[in-house]
Amino acid sequence: MNERPLILSVTSGKGGVGKTFATINVAAALARTRKKILVVDCDLGLANIDIMLGINPSHTLQDVAFGNKKLQDIIVATAGGFDLAPSSSGVKDMAQLLFEKIEMIKSMIRELSGYDIIILDTGAGISEVVLQFNLLASKNILIINKELTCLTDAYSMIKVMFQVFERDNFSIIVNTVASEKEAVKIFTHINSICRRFLGFDLDYAGYIIQDDLATRSILTQKIALLDAPESEMARNFRTISNNISSWQNNHP
Repeated sequence: MNERPLILSVTSGKGGVGKTFATINVAAALARTRKKILVVDCDLGLANIDIMLGINPSHTLQDVAFGNKKLQDIIVATAGGFDLAPSSSGVKDMAQLLFEKIEMIKSMIRELSGYDIIILDTGAGISEVVLQFNLLASKNILIINKELTCLTDAYSMIKVMFQVFERDNFSIIVNTVASEKEAVKIFTHINSICRRFLGFDLDYAGYIIQDDLATRSILTQKIALLDAPESEMARNFRTISNNISSWQNNHP
């Protein structure tokens, strides 16, 4: 295990593209390879990982930001084999967290040890809170699908992070596609735009097949990878986790 965990963010230009679903299943796939994984729910105002996993946590990041809890105090184990630092939902003060509070949480994340990989499940868009957690990560993973608005918003997010913060290390997961061929076509399109207008290439991390398994697992609060381990979707998540593991192996 590295002394410093690899910190990744999973984000999207717009909501509703399956970001949290992907985070949970990728984390579970990584945990199955005997890696110690922590997911931090950084969608501070609209957190839902605990709900998707059927967990009722005693404490959340709200208790870290406004109470006397440390990050280690709120971490809980999950059925997916990874740990979770849950957040709160429907709390205005968390959705509009002051910069000082964000920095405090970021500092606690940086100081964590005992994990191979820390995955930050951020909110969507380019609000200050979302950008700050993305900047904490050494690599940003964007979830996209074939919708034009999704691609446009994803490019806008990449553009802001590159032009304002000089970030150019982005990886793409293409969600809800009919085939790998379709996924590669979508990735190639957004990659060509980034290469032409921003001057760098994106990294292709993999794709997630469109399957009713996703909806079913969310409704039943189960992890698709574990619920249907022989499905094509599960194979997709294992492929993505293998790609992420290669980043972790190269992490200093």
